[in-house]
Amino acid sequence: MTFHDKAAIQVTNITLNVKNLKTMLEFYSHILGLKVVSKDDTSAILQVGLSDHTITLNEIQEGRQPSLREAGLFHIAILLPERVDLANFLFHISQSNIPIGGGDHLVSEALYLNDPEGNGIEVYYDRPESEWLWENDKVKMDTLQVDTADLLNQRTEIGWDKIPNNAKIGHLHLKTSNLAVARHFYIDKLGLQHISDFPQALFMSSKYYHHHIAVNTWQSSLPRIENDNSYGLVHIDIYKPNNEVEETFLIDGLNITLHNQMSLIADKV
Repeated sequence: MTFHDKAAIQVTNITLNVKNLKTMLEFYSHILGLKVVSKDDTSAILQVGLSDHTITLNEIQEGRQPSLREAGLFHIAILLPERVDLANFLFHISQSNIPIGGGDHLVSEALYLNDPEGNGIEVYYDRPESEWLWENDKVKMDTLQVDTADLLNQRTEIGWDKIPNNAKIGHLHLKTSNLAVARHFYIDKLGLQHISDFPQALFMSSKYYHHHIAVNTWQSSLPRIENDNSYGLVHIDIYKPNNEVEETFLIDGLNITLHNQMSLIADKV
């Protein structure tokens, strides 16, 4: 698949402000299995597989807890290469006593959990593109129950000790305060296409993926305030091919940087 190659608009880094770096590092490195590529007393950068995608954690003191009504993170979605990987992750997480949910979205099978500070995480695998159903350039998606028994039958003895090398940030799902403003930025400015219809939501993609970015107003009606001093999502880096200059925008109170360099890990360490 080429949905995350150098021709596709995609999220390459997500920065979270956190309360306890040690606890969060334990989760992201040992539970999710991401590789720590840089670390100091107050921050860390973790690589998703061997991709150019990263998650950055910044510890801040006496920050504010945003209201659930504010724009922000719905979930970070990590894409695994094979169904067997999702099966191994499900067994691994079930041994960790971490609450987990699931959703069969027709195009994918997904597991949902929260990190120790309540940030939403999706771990999923894509069904073959040949199985996706389309109508009028819109992909059919749903939320059905995952057949966990069938999924667990796919697990291997190797199990889960780290995230697979071919894993990546598959998509990012955000809470927005205004769908019209979000549409103007992500579709008119960034160049994503509206790919699937859901009430009070926009699912958008590049190159006919089921979605690279989604936004919804299911919980939120207010922009983020005091973003730099708030816990949770604070900054998003988005790769846009042929973007002439690096640009940073304030959308819904969140910082979003558009860039045209896929290999940014070396610049961060």
